[in-house]
Amino acid sequence: MRRLQRLLLACSFACSLPFAAAQAEPAIQDNEWQVISLYPPHGVYQAELLPQLVAAVEGLWQVQDSAGEPLLRTIDSLASMNVIVAQQDEVRFRRIIEKGELNAAGMQRLQALVEEHPLVQRRLVSADAQATHLWLRLKKPATAEGLQQLSEHLAASLHAAGTQCVSVPENQGPLAGLYMTQWQYDTPQRADGVAALQALATAQQQLQNVPGAPDSQHGRNYSALNLLSYLGGILGGELLDANGLPQSNAALAQMYMMAESLRSRDLQALARPDFRQLQLVVLGHKAPLSAPPLAQYQLTHTSIWQASARDYRVLDCRARALVTSETE
Repeated sequence: MRRLQRLLLACSFACSLPFAAAQAEPAIQDNEWQVISLYPPHGVYQAELLPQLVAAVEGLWQVQDSAGEPLLRTIDSLASMNVIVAQQDEVRFRRIIEKGELNAAGMQRLQALVEEHPLVQRRLVSADAQATHLWLRLKKPATAEGLQQLSEHLAASLHAAGTQCVSVPENQGPLAGLYMTQWQYDTPQRADGVAALQALATAQQQLQNVPGAPDSQHGRNYSALNLLSYLGGILGGELLDANGLPQSNAALAQMYMMAESLRSRDLQALARPDFRQLQLVVLGHKAPLSAPPLAQYQLTHTSIWQASARDYRVLDCRARALVTSETE
């Protein structure tokens, strides 16, 4: 990601513009996500635990509400996400946890993928690699009861596989006291892609400098710019300039075609190919943040997740936690 860092430094002369005070915030939606942080017995990167985690997470699709409808719309986790990676001499779309690659070398590749991929990193694994996070997007407004169902189902699935977990207060989890905010920006007509990415670079630089912004241990901000810089680095060639920005809109189109051919939807979720809609995400910030302005774009939607008893659970599967729980 050094290329992206150079890009942000290159745009710093334009990044000192103040936030647009006159830009009105749209209605805030704060009930889209619930999160479970899981402490495996010996840290995240354990080959014997990861297949259990895949099966347990897949089982969450079975959890239903009182009307018999599944609770979940999406699950973002190590066990469920697929990403574009470079592996040996090929570029492919793979599940982060490949059950057939959990040998010593495969575990090293897994850890490198987590730490290098701009959409994974602190979103799915804590900085010390002791906890992994499941981001659960709901079909209906969040309730504490629904999260309890999901947490109990996950714990029961892991218990059946031989891993015992206990629930601990949410204020003891790695995401305690933190927020995740997603802003959506729209423009009424097709936009210039390179110009849109330059605007995102400016906004991301602003977000690094405001009070309460995430540090590298707890989170980061990301957008299509980060994913394109990562993807361009994988594909090689002359797609990116020296600052990590796509050379042209033709280069952008080539990267979108590659993402589409590999069945990846992450890029289009962050920026539609016509660049009429952009998303900017800030994970791990310590206080509410104002949305930075994007030139030629209007802020249309804000979604916020905050660690709370309704929206956050912590499952601790470490032996020390079990002993502590039994002796209290």
